[in-house]
Amino acid sequence: MKSVYKTLLPLTVLLGATGMSHLASAHGYMQVPKARQVFCEEQGGYWWPQDGSNIPNAACRAAYLQTGSFQFVQAIEFSVNVADYYNQAAVEAAVPNGSLCSAGDPQKQGINVPSTHWQRSQVVPNANNELNVRFYASTPHNPSFWKFYLSKPSYDGATQALNWADLDHIQDVGNVSVILAPDGKRYYDMTVSIPANRSGDAILYTRWQREDVAGEGFYNCSDITIVRDGTPPAQWHAVSYFVRQGQDANPGDTIWARLFDANGQELISELLPVTSQNSQSWQADLASTLNMNHGLDIQIGVQGQNGAIQFDNQNLLSNQVFAAQSSYSFALSIQPPQGNTAPVVHSPGNLQLAEGQSTTVSVHAYDDQQDPLTFTWQVPTPLSYTGSDANITLSAGQVNQDSTVTVGLVVSDGQLSTNVSFDVTVQDSTTTVPAWQASDVYVKDDLVSYQGVIYRAKWWTQGEQPGSADVWESQP
Repeated sequence: MKSVYKTLLPLTVLLGATGMSHLASAHGYMQVPKARQVFCEEQGGYWWPQDGSNIPNAACRAAYLQTGSFQFVQAIEFSVNVADYYNQAAVEAAVPNGSLCSAGDPQKQGINVPSTHWQRSQVVPNANNELNVRFYASTPHNPSFWKFYLSKPSYDGATQALNWADLDHIQDVGNVSVILAPDGKRYYDMTVSIPANRSGDAILYTRWQREDVAGEGFYNCSDITIVRDGTPPAQWHAVSYFVRQGQDANPGDTIWARLFDANGQELISELLPVTSQNSQSWQADLASTLNMNHGLDIQIGVQGQNGAIQFDNQNLLSNQVFAAQSSYSFALSIQPPQGNTAPVVHSPGNLQLAEGQSTTVSVHAYDDQQDPLTFTWQVPTPLSYTGSDANITLSAGQVNQDSTVTVGLVVSDGQLSTNVSFDVTVQDSTTTVPAWQASDVYVKDDLVSYQGVIYRAKWWTQGEQPGSADVWESQP
């Protein structure tokens, strides 16, 4: 039976949201301590051979054998949309038990595999039971908020996929300002309180929730080992002087201290903005931060005859960097203030609209200098729009055949501009929706016809019959 799709569906599209993840650029991941998928992506080996035998980590290999490499190449987009994001029941429905580490995405389900082989990050809470964490943001999203969870002592990650009941909610963090690092990457830095009675292996579960109409949230599992009463190494190794002659800083500069292992892997990365208040004490302030937060890996100061290391505030050039391993290396750089940079605009994906259909479009843009932004839209016929700034509603006019046009957007901070564009295909309302095929792969919002009814896919699916599987939703 030939089906003709004429119903005009209400549609809300957040450009770059999870429903269009195959078209949009992604947004970020837990960097410190690293999320599971980040270890797998960085270690590689998943391109060839197809049996995954070149993947060095056994847990990553098991994940690959279950759902392939998509979960690794999409490391910065473990996300799902929950419009009612303050409702925990709605969140848990979107991210069901057993799929927490994959943000409920069946294409990344392998990252949920229970295993003793997930690579762990050793974390050492400071004297206040606080842990510094860092989230890499390929595209910042503000306003947003954070929720942190810790797996319960009874949870066994070797045999159990993670469920919500396995987690203790340990902290909320509100909207956090983005840090632009000297390497040009953007991060969110936060402090999380770890319960004083917790030590040993656990999962630190992170939810980063955007406050917007689509409610996109990002969910990451970081496998950690909480170290208490850590014993410093029996022997410290002097690997570098801390500050060298001529390394002076002025307000507006940023100090960047890093420690690397023998393979060049970054173990410590600390940023210290220089202000008028700390321009004369930044050396001591940075040394104190390193000694407190990373005391098992690094110590800054002068070593006395008894082996103790104390920072010498009177003779700054005499302070050395002592590391736990002689193969470690240290780098300290002073970065001058950056000039004005163009706005960062989240690249939108292409859209399809039936004639007469309307779509809400919300573009996310960010400016490192926090300058006010202006949005200039170029919307050609047969499209029209209402609204302004970052939020508009596109409406499709009548067409005689499917037509594709390009929508342009210029985002300016008053000095520099960023241009983005995306294609919108306006579909003739008499276009026949393709018949469902069991062998075809469908993604979220794909339309098919089956036994005279139009169905929309709610997520990725293959072989699941419309009308009998929950993945399909019939259209009026």
